[in-house]
Amino acid sequence: MALFGHPVKHTASPVFQNAALQALGINAVYVPFDVIPDKLESAVTGLQALGAVGANFTVPHKEAAYALCDECAPEAHVMKAVNTIRFDTGGVIGYNTDAYGITTALAEEGIAFHKAKVVILGAGGAAKAIVAQAMLDGAGELYVVNRTIERAEQLIQRISTNCRELVSHTNLLPICQAIGYDEIRGALRDATILINATSVGLRKEDPLLFNPAYIDPSTFVYDTIYNPSQTRLLIEAKKSGCGKTANGLGMLLHQGARLFELWWDRPAPVGLMRNKLMEPSFIRSPASKKYA
Repeated sequence: MALFGHPVKHTASPVFQNAALQALGINAVYVPFDVIPDKLESAVTGLQALGAVGANFTVPHKEAAYALCDECAPEAHVMKAVNTIRFDTGGVIGYNTDAYGITTALAEEGIAFHKAKVVILGAGGAAKAIVAQAMLDGAGELYVVNRTIERAEQLIQRISTNCRELVSHTNLLPICQAIGYDEIRGALRDATILINATSVGLRKEDPLLFNPAYIDPSTFVYDTIYNPSQTRLLIEAKKSGCGKTANGLGMLLHQGARLFELWWDRPAPVGLMRNKLMEPSFIRSPASKKYA
């Protein structure tokens, strides 16, 4: 199997994917490749010709990979983006396991999108997967916060339109609003879930873009960043009285476990994969000079 990205040297996926393959005695290897965008189609074609099971995609290839699929799972169709393909007799089948990853990570914490008031920071690729899954899972209210409000509005419009093709009653879609950080205080009032889907927090010096005192103590705060394990958002949320927070390790783990199962038609060794990711050599401390 291969991971295609540009760049790709930062990826943690081979750490736990190869550990799982070895543990189950599967004669395969998971290898990252740095592929420039205009070579992606030939890279996928070559991998298929070699008899590979499938491929995994990271930035900036997820939307381009969608266009290469013959068939897609519902969540990938809603996002028009895939992070996983499986080669089948019927062609190239696309999935987006990022969506599965976030719902499963939340479920481990006893949290669900259904009927929840959800505030999402960011309007990029990670936010797209989270917004799509929140809509499909029946969130009650959904706020997408971004420095460029127009980008957040476009994301909501695209995902809403695609969701309506799968949801028979449009009133099942949540109340959605795109806002800037200057409006976040009202959105955070009584919020069920706050999710950071930006890269803010990767570095020690990254500032928060809003006052953490606005976070309701009852809100579950999730940061999709997993390295460092404690970002400034999570630290400040705890200082503000939030009793429940989590980093993005669960999302990384479960999206990877899901694609493993799609490729190999067997349960993934989730416990082993989690332990591998939690090794001290992998996770950086918040005391590090530089997080990125």
